[in-house]
Amino acid sequence: MILDLEGTKILVTGAAGFIGSNLTDTFLEKGAHVIGLDNLFNGRMENLGIALQNPIFTFHKADIRDYDFLLEICKDIDIIFHEAAFTSVPQSVKMPISCNEVNVGGTLNILNAARVRDVEAIIFASSSSVYGDTPTLPKREDMSLIPISPYGAAKLACEKYLYTYYKVYGLNTIALRYFNVYGPRQKDSTYSGVIPIWLGRIYRNENPIVFGDGEQRRDFTYIKDVVDANLLAGVAKNISGEVFNIGASSPITVNKLAVIMKKVCGKEHLGIDYTDPRPGDIRDSFADIVKAKEILKFEPKFNIQTGLEAYIEWSKSRNFAL
Repeated sequence: MILDLEGTKILVTGAAGFIGSNLTDTFLEKGAHVIGLDNLFNGRMENLGIALQNPIFTFHKADIRDYDFLLEICKDIDIIFHEAAFTSVPQSVKMPISCNEVNVGGTLNILNAARVRDVEAIIFASSSSVYGDTPTLPKREDMSLIPISPYGAAKLACEKYLYTYYKVYGLNTIALRYFNVYGPRQKDSTYSGVIPIWLGRIYRNENPIVFGDGEQRRDFTYIKDVVDANLLAGVAKNISGEVFNIGASSPITVNKLAVIMKKVCGKEHLGIDYTDPRPGDIRDSFADIVKAKEILKFEPKFNIQTGLEAYIEWSKSRNFAL
């Protein structure tokens, strides 16, 4: 994929995070001048090891809740890729006010700073959580949205703010609804998704833990496909106010995922430990990506097997389990 970003000035919020740092490296490779912003709550400076060696990258430890800082930093910015967020669904159930302050309040700050500074485009990291647990599958962008967690509700509120700023102020806003992103730089922690958590357990010779019966289906999306989707959205024309599903469109049960992961890791002797479902968890969710294919020309290149193989190869070279 060759998309021209030479000389473009880009702000990446959440730049030290899993997705943000992968975006940052790609933008720099394509010649963009990148400003990275992260409060380092979840983000890690080690994720920016490559970027920090590049003279056209600048990093600021800052918070998207600081509007005055955003107003200053958005001078001369062409595109904002807004990845910073309160990221954990279970934590949002425990801390709904904090989730709202970061995700909704922070996003509103980004939008208003972009409005004042005449930023050309804002690409927002939304989530499949906005769909909630509605039974219709696959999930389409024109479906009813009934989130069942504070995290999902906050992401939906952000989408509505993006559309409002497009309609009222003419901002070029685009929302990408990610489906279960995984890959390099996503590590085993409280705030991670199921794949890195299981990978850590498997490396420690511990059984993966499944919440519920394991027959829930998910659409796991490799990070490089998500980076490609952001690149396509960043250079797209005449799609202001639009929302796109970004997924592999290849559903798999959690039980099947566990089998594949154990096999790829050479730990097929491990079992699976089952426990009660968690509040806010969705039963089944996978993406219809027809709209992204038709308008953005998005085509996922990784399936669950090839994505896991690439991720596990990276994890072995980075002492993932330590």
